Amino acid sequence: MIKIKSKTSGDVLLSVDADTLTHADFRSMNLKDADLSNKDLRHADFSLANLSGADLSNSQLQFAEFSGANMPGVNLLGSDLSRSVFSSGRASGAADLNNANLSQTILLAAELDFVNLQHANFKDADLSYASFKSSDLSNSDLSEADLCEASFHHANLSNCNLSDSDLCGAHFNNADLNNSNLDRAELSGEVTQQPAVFTLAKLENASMVGANMARVIFKKTNLTQADMRNADLTDAILNGAMLRSANVADANFSGVALSTANLQFANFSQAKNADIPAHKQTNLR
Repeated sequence: MIKIKSKTSGDVLLSVDADTLTHADFRSMNLKDADLSNKDLRHADFSLANLSGADLSNSQLQFAEFSGANMPGVNLLGSDLSRSVFSSGRASGAADLNNANLSQTILLAAELDFVNLQHANFKDADLSYASFKSSDLSNSDLSEADLCEASFHHANLSNCNLSDSDLCGAHFNNADLNNSNLDRAELSGEVTQQPAVFTLAKLENASMVGANMARVIFKKTNLTQADMRNADLTDAILNGAMLRSANVADANFSGVALSTANLQFANFSQAKNADIPAHKQTNLR
């Protein structure tokens, strides 16, 4: 018999007549403030469960199911959530992890499409190959996180902290990253890796100071007023990109074609290796 207690009162919330919690069925159960820390919960089903304020830190949650679960303020610090599922593939079946603590978690190839992740803490987490399509991660902390090959199509990452993160091969097509912080982020990867893709993304007022953006794809991306000082954009693709009023002082534009980019009022006065067509040299700062 395994007893699951409240982390606040110590009261028994649930007694499970089993020797293990792997493959446990918690569907639609009320586990508010439950203490499920340091547990083996692989393949457990928490669909539609109430896990608000629950503590699942340092637990084994590989292949766990959380579709439709209510999880605001949940603590998942240090847990392994590899290939876990938080969404049924539509907004109505997605979990709510507003203000969740996911720092140092492993979310390798996890499914988080349409999930509410506002104000979540992903600091130093492994999110490689995870899917966040159409999710709301606004105001979240993803600093120092591994986002390699993750998918953020149509996701909301406005006001996010992505500083010092690894974004190699990540896809941000049509994503909103306005006012986000990507300072010192690694977006290029090694020669054998794919660079990050930001086709049709919004990066207005984003800070990308010192970021490695070599070979990164910014097709038709809005970089209006972005701060790209000291960034490396070697061989980046900026076809149709909007760099209006962007600050690119000391940024390296070696091998970058700027013929179709909007450079109006951008600060190219101290940019490095920028080959600006003659017809675009007016209205620059």
